[in-house]
Amino acid sequence: MSKLLYNALQVPSLKEVVNDLREVCEKLEIDFFGIGALARNIWYLDNEKEARGTGDVDFAVYVKDEKTYQNLKQELIKNYNYIESNSNSYCLISPRKTQLDLLPFGEIENDDRVQIEGQGLTILNLYGFLETYQLGISEFEIENEKLKVCLPPAIILLKLIAFDDRPEKRIKDAEDINSILLHYPWMEESLIWDEYYYLYSKEGEELDKEHDQVATEVLGYEIAKISIKNDKLTKRIISILDKAISKQSRLAINMIENSMKETEQEKITLLTYLKEGVEAGIKKYKVK
Repeated sequence: MSKLLYNALQVPSLKEVVNDLREVCEKLEIDFFGIGALARNIWYLDNEKEARGTGDVDFAVYVKDEKTYQNLKQELIKNYNYIESNSNSYCLISPRKTQLDLLPFGEIENDDRVQIEGQGLTILNLYGFLETYQLGISEFEIENEKLKVCLPPAIILLKLIAFDDRPEKRIKDAEDINSILLHYPWMEESLIWDEYYYLYSKEGEELDKEHDQVATEVLGYEIAKISIKNDKLTKRIISILDKAISKQSRLAINMIENSMKETEQEKITLLTYLKEGVEAGIKKYKVK
């Protein structure tokens, strides 16, 4: 485990943005956690892998109603010189031009959906945010301060849904899913061997499974842990994977980063292992 530094996370002015958000959220008694590229990069660095650059930063904020959310935005605008986006009502631009996306969830949601007043994008579908907040986040220490971010299973869960909602605009989500699937086997070896060693054998006999396959199934088990209390959410995840595996969506082909070395079928195989893990996890962790 390495010491985490803001500069190494490859997000411009990230420390200033996090400090601003932390101050305002403490004042308004709002909880928040990092998602998307920020969460991915923290996981990378924590496992001594170089972070990938990104021009924006995403946080989920737990709020009870639109008034609370608008108060959060207005505090950042009036007292910290942030600017509203003309195309996205959930986005603010920091004084140093970093894009800050604040995605509200919690009591503000209506049937997994949020709608607010503003310009441009005003409606969000937020499947999985509450479940992630309850079961899919952890605290990491960055320069002696703690920050909550979602863990790889939750990153995958949220990115699968984001891609499925707007596949034509979320190609980077497919690429991130691919990257996490490829790095998970060695970055989470301790978890895999400590908690899921039994997947390598059956009734005392070793199975013909590669470590990569078992690791991807483990990721599916961990996704199931997060979604298990919400049947609608678990069915949505299975449906998204089914569509990708049967080539009814472009998820698998969009996961290809190097067309000279990777094939769509390889990505479908990865997603098949992931789906098998999710389905097995649902059976294992189902609350009776």
